[in-house]
Amino acid sequence: MTRLYLRLPVSKKEFMEKFGTTPEKVFPKQDDEERGAIRYRPFAATKASEPNEGVLVHPLVLGTDSRGDDMAAEEARYLTAMIARERALDPKASIAVLVRARAHLEALVVEIRSRHPDLRFQAVEIEQLGGRQTVQDIHALTCALFHRADRVHWLAILRAPWCGLTLADLHTLAADDHYANIWQLMQDEARLSRLSDDGRKRLLHVRDVIAEAYAHQGRQPMRCWVESVWLRLGGAACLWDAGDVRDVQAFLGLLERMEVFDAAQLQGKMEKLYAAPDVQADESLQFMTIHKSKGLEFDTVILPGLHRTSKNGDPQLLLWEEVAIEGTPSQLVAAPYVPRHKRDGAPSTYDYLQNLERERESNETTRVLYVAATRTRRRLHLVGAVRPDGKGEIKAPANSLLSLLWGSVGGEFLDAEPRPEIVATETSSAFISSLVRLPQVSVPELLQSGRLAAVRPAFDEAATDTNIRSIDASCGTLAHLYLEMMADDGLQDWSSQRLHRLQSAMQTWLQGQGHARDEAQQGAEKVFHALCHTLDSEAGQWVLASRGSAASELALATADGSKFATHIIDRTFVEDGVRWVIDYKSAGLDIVEVDALAREAARYRPQLERYAALFREEGLPIRMAVFFVAYGKLVGLE
Repeated sequence: MTRLYLRLPVSKKEFMEKFGTTPEKVFPKQDDEERGAIRYRPFAATKASEPNEGVLVHPLVLGTDSRGDDMAAEEARYLTAMIARERALDPKASIAVLVRARAHLEALVVEIRSRHPDLRFQAVEIEQLGGRQTVQDIHALTCALFHRADRVHWLAILRAPWCGLTLADLHTLAADDHYANIWQLMQDEARLSRLSDDGRKRLLHVRDVIAEAYAHQGRQPMRCWVESVWLRLGGAACLWDAGDVRDVQAFLGLLERMEVFDAAQLQGKMEKLYAAPDVQADESLQFMTIHKSKGLEFDTVILPGLHRTSKNGDPQLLLWEEVAIEGTPSQLVAAPYVPRHKRDGAPSTYDYLQNLERERESNETTRVLYVAATRTRRRLHLVGAVRPDGKGEIKAPANSLLSLLWGSVGGEFLDAEPRPEIVATETSSAFISSLVRLPQVSVPELLQSGRLAAVRPAFDEAATDTNIRSIDASCGTLAHLYLEMMADDGLQDWSSQRLHRLQSAMQTWLQGQGHARDEAQQGAEKVFHALCHTLDSEAGQWVLASRGSAASELALATADGSKFATHIIDRTFVEDGVRWVIDYKSAGLDIVEVDALAREAARYRPQLERYAALFREEGLPIRMAVFFVAYGKLVGLE
C-alpha cells in the first residue's frame, strides 16, 4: 500500500504531479469539440492541510488461476475491511464508495448483506429491485400463479418464508416426478403423507390459499388478485426491513400498470427500477456512481474497480458524423460496417469514424477519473485488482481507469505479492444461506373472513370497507395520479383542453378497476371537473408549482421495533424556509363554506402530524395543509 500525502481537494496539477506526471500528459493539449477534448486549465487548491489526509493505492494481485468472480469477491472483502478501518479512524467521517457502473458494486453489496448485515449504507439507485429477496419471492408467486407449469417459481414459493419447506420435504414432493407440475403434485395426498408433519402443515396452508385464489381468478384487477394471495400467505409478516415495504409496493405498482400478464415484460420493467435505500442508514456511508457524485464532497472516497473496463457493444451498422474538412464547410460523412474478412486491409471511412468515437470515450474516461478523485476532502483510496496474463506479466487492462494511472502506480502492482491463498481459504468457508421462514403459518387474522379479500392502501377518504373498492375511491386514486403527473411535468403542459381529451383514457382506467361503463363514465367526468378546478385556482397553481425541493406521492417507511409502516405524502416542498406537508382530498362536500372546509380538514390532523414528524430532523418550521381538489381550496392546519 502506497501512502501519498497531499491537500484535498486539489488542483489537477497537484493531483497529477503526486502521481509522477503532469496534467498536460493526461489531458488533451488543446480543446477539440469534434473529439470531446478539453485541455487542462490550471487552478489552485485553497483548503489547508488536515491530519491523516492523503492518497492511498491498494494493489490487489491475484493468482493466475483466479477467475473474474474471485477478483470481485476478493475486492469486496478487502473493501469491507477498509470501510471498517476508516470508521475506526474517524467514526463521524463521511465515506463514499464511487464506481463507474452500478454493476461494479454487486459483489460488495452481496458481501455486506451476507456477512456484515450490521453495516448500514445508503445506495440510491444502485440495487435493482429484482435483487431484493422480498421482491424475488412475490415475483416468483406472481409467475407461478399465472403459469402452473413454471416449475422453478413453484418450488421457489414453497421455499419462501411464508411456507419454508426444507430441502428434504421439497425432494420428497417433487424429486421422483419431472413431468407433473408442482400444483398437481400438491394435490397428491399419498405424496403429501410422506412429508414431515411440519412440512405437510406448511404446504397445505399454501395449497388452501392458492386454491381459493384460483376460484376467484379474473374477478379482480391483476394487482389486487396477486396482492391478496401474498397477504393471505403471510407475505406482510416476511418484510424484515423497513425498505421492504416500499420495494414490494413498487413491484405491485408494476403489476397495476400492466394490462395483461407478460413474464418477459414484467422482468424488463423490474430491471429499470431500483430498490429503496435503507431508511435506517445515515449518510455516513454511501454507495453511488461517479456520475451521481458530481457536486458532492466526502471526508473519505474509495474508488474500487479501477481495473474494470467499459463494455464494448456490437459495431453499429452505420456510422455518420459531420466532419470539418480543411478549406471547406463541415460535411456529413457516413460509412456502413464492413466485416473484417471482406476488408482490403486499408483503413476505411468506417474505421476513421469508429476511432473518432473511441477517442471521445477516452477523453471522457479521463474526466471521469478526475471527477471521482476530487470528491474527497481528506482521504482517497484507489483500489485495483489484477492477475498475470498468459505470459505471467502484470499489466493494466486497456480502457480502464487503472491504465491512466499505470505509469505512476504500476510499480506498486508489480511489487505486490499475489493473494491466491486468500481466495482458496474463503472458498472453503463460503457463505451458505440458512432457511428463513415464519415460525407458524396461517392466514392473518385480519383476512380470515372466508372470502378472498384485496387489502390495499386507502388512497382517499372515500375508500370503503368492502372487498371491492367504491367508484369514489377509484376516482380519488385517479385524481392523485393526474396531480402527480401535473406536478412532475410542469403546469405549463396542462390545460382544461388537454384534460378534456384525456377523459376517455380516464374512463378506460376506471373500467379496468372493475367498474361498469356508465359508472366509469360518470367517474371520469367527476375527475375531469375536479382537476379543472385545481388548474383554475390560485391555490392549485401554487401547490403544484415546480420546485427543486418538491416531491409528489413521496413514500417514506418507518420502523418501530418489529412494526413497519409506509407513509405516502401527497405533496411536500420547502418554500421560503418552511417545510410544507400537504394532503389531497378529492371527494366532494355538500357545503363548501370556509368554516365547513376547515372542520373537514381538521379530521386529518393526526395523519398530517404523522407525516410532519418525518421531517422534524430538518430543523425547519413545518406547515400542514389539506388541498381540496374539487374546489381548488388549500386549508392550513395551525
